[in-house]
Amino acid sequence: MDLNEQGILLPAPLRVFDCSANEIISFKLIRSEKDLNEKNEFGPEFTHQIFGEKIFGYKNLKVDIYCLSSSLNFYLNIDYDEKINPKKYNQFKADDLVESLNQWIPLSTTTNLDLFLSKLKNENEYLPFGEQILTYELKGEKKSLSYSINRVNQNFCDDKKLLHASTIDKDDPNWVIYLLYQQYQNDNGQICYAPIGFITVYLYYAYPEKRRPRVSQVLILPPYQRKGHGRRLLTAIYNDLRKDSRVQDITAEDPSDEFVALRDLVSLELCHKYLPDLFSKESILKTNRLTKEMIEKARDICKLTKQEIRRVYEICFLQSININDEEQMKIFRLLVKQRLYEPLQVKFSFHSFPFKDYYFN
Repeated sequence: MDLNEQGILLPAPLRVFDCSANEIISFKLIRSEKDLNEKNEFGPEFTHQIFGEKIFGYKNLKVDIYCLSSSLNFYLNIDYDEKINPKKYNQFKADDLVESLNQWIPLSTTTNLDLFLSKLKNENEYLPFGEQILTYELKGEKKSLSYSINRVNQNFCDDKKLLHASTIDKDDPNWVIYLLYQQYQNDNGQICYAPIGFITVYLYYAYPEKRRPRVSQVLILPPYQRKGHGRRLLTAIYNDLRKDSRVQDITAEDPSDEFVALRDLVSLELCHKYLPDLFSKESILKTNRLTKEMIEKARDICKLTKQEIRRVYEICFLQSININDEEQMKIFRLLVKQRLYEPLQVKFSFHSFPFKDYYFN
């Protein structure tokens, strides 16, 4: 059944004017005019905040959004074969694409391609903001490419384009933003810096004189995903915040499954690096339980929450045991079950197995 966003059944002749917003929008990062012809565009993951799931009123609609890598200047092109005629179809009219997009893209966005490309010559003028806390290179990439992670506070630069769609209050001093930049050479051999990701962190108060930083938003642009940048960025944040004696632990706001997996990896690496004696295979097999010392030191040194420490312990436990040993695997499954069921213990009781023999509480 073909329904529009208002739940109205579309007559057969109008269904050609209905399309999925995710499928017709594409983004492209531009560093030179040659990029216009490259097959390096990517689509959005979600569009329901802007259009709903569908866009109505255009036949064979295509929306192209180009972005200059360093300055983040935008070019918008909307192309279609036919727009619905409201006089012909009484109650149906086309969605206003420009009005919807204006709430999310910068006011400086142009529909003039020549004007957009003319700004390429100024890309080298845009320098990274904030204090640099880490630089690195990726193996196998060109030597002209390198990356830096910068920390900026609430006085974040005048150019807020990277965070244009963010909902953070930029005047709140408790916000900290970590920006990831790629350094590259343009066609003229000039050094340019392109922001390719960021993580926002809010510094919550913790009684009596502590802080509980909470990771709020995480973005790595699609062309740079699954290359290790997210791991390096999150690790840099943990290493930066754990130096602050006021930080109690680091949490995350409504973490996605992907972020949870990333955080598990980072937490595991931190424990292996800074607490090798406690989280080594030998130690795990010797103690055969999550100890009070593990919890206290992982929180004090790595700034992990108790729940995250449990997850790290479970991963280490699974790495250490013989997965073909039925009794050891039973213990592992029960460790995981206890962590998952513990919030429900007000309603349910688990006395059938001595959890405390395997998990310290």
